Amino acid sequence: MKTRLRLWAGALALCLALSIPQGGEASTGQPITLAEALETALEHNTSHALFLWEQELAQKREEAKRQPVVEAQVKPAQVRNGEWADAGGSVTITVPLGRHLGLSGALEVGLGESGLDLNPSGTLTLRYDFFALSEENSAVLAPEETRQRQVNSLVLQVFDLFVDLRQAIDERDYRQAVVGHVQKQLEAAQQTPGFDDLELRRKLRSELLSLAAAEEKVNQLQLQLQTVLGWAEVSLFEPLLEVGSLDWVFSEPELQEEVFAASVEVRTARRNLEQAQAKLDLERKTGGWQLTASGTLYAGEVPRAELPTLEQQAGGPVNWNIGLSASKTLYPHKIVLEELELAVAKAEHELAVQENALLGRLRSSLQAIRSAQNLVESQGELLRAAEEDLALRQRQYAAGLVTELQVEEAALAVHKARNDYYHQQLAYARSVLALWDLCGRRLQDMVFAIVS
Repeated sequence: MKTRLRLWAGALALCLALSIPQGGEASTGQPITLAEALETALEHNTSHALFLWEQELAQKREEAKRQPVVEAQVKPAQVRNGEWADAGGSVTITVPLGRHLGLSGALEVGLGESGLDLNPSGTLTLRYDFFALSEENSAVLAPEETRQRQVNSLVLQVFDLFVDLRQAIDERDYRQAVVGHVQKQLEAAQQTPGFDDLELRRKLRSELLSLAAAEEKVNQLQLQLQTVLGWAEVSLFEPLLEVGSLDWVFSEPELQEEVFAASVEVRTARRNLEQAQAKLDLERKTGGWQLTASGTLYAGEVPRAELPTLEQQAGGPVNWNIGLSASKTLYPHKIVLEELELAVAKAEHELAVQENALLGRLRSSLQAIRSAQNLVESQGELLRAAEEDLALRQRQYAAGLVTELQVEEAALAVHKARNDYYHQQLAYARSVLALWDLCGRRLQDMVFAIVS
């Protein structure tokens, strides 16, 4: 039984050793800093590259809307009343001049028995609503804000994977040290006559399984980090992270408006409330009346009989008209006002709901930061206590009062306490970064204020 256990444990340990890169410590890999990882991800991440491409195309589409639009139509053959008609075509150009003005021109070309026939025409139209509401931009976020949010999302993704991989590697290394310690304990027990080593063998099996699970987690996170970074070659990384200041102080009143301004939901609710209030104010001001001015200036080949006498005297084929119209829907004005007041009340309620929800998220983030700070202090105290125990064990070992295994056990306790303290610092940094993301700050710059 003991022989089979030693063979099984040795085989598993060998497989783990082969899967861990050699060269000093078990966790040795390609060192990479957070700055290097973020730079690589921003340059090579596929999702980020596709997003930038999509944003570039969207910007080009918006710019194209402000440019003249040219439409061409060709009629090589057509039948009218059972007879073949002449071939022809047209080119139309539309130029946007603003919200109230539009300019369009057309050139019709016909090809018949008499040769090439050209018929140019142009139209300038005006429509102005005196009581219309000002146009609102349909997009709550500007393109720059949208890109910044995408970058922040990528920064958080890289940082989370960086922290998770660092913690997984530390846990894997600690588990490997524990396995080595238990193996030494088992070897010492087997050299003691009559010693029952059943519990030690069970403990060794359990620790070997824990080590295998820790190694599997490291491998999975390595692959995920390579994918996010857009790393072409298969390689192992050794994340280098150091937490800076742990004394950040945040004030809820100072952050509240910043968080509200960064929230798409709150900004949308505020815009909806402004529009609803504007509609109500306009209805009260106009009493439901709509006053519109319209006009058209047309130049082209039109029958002379249709032109005004003044234009006939001028000798130009120009036609124009200007009109002013007022209209009102025959609907009880009191009911209309009440409906608009209801819309304002609903918009106010929706804004209050969104602000309260966001305020709750802000308070939760601040509470998470305070809790992380307290846990960092607690883990620091535990680390100092473990280091004192190790120093005591070393003095006792020098005096011949304890064994080497007991000193090693105290060293493992320091190893675990140091990992817990460091990992809690990373948890604190993660909570601060989540708050800054809630505030809409530039994380690619702010992240280095807390880690390096």
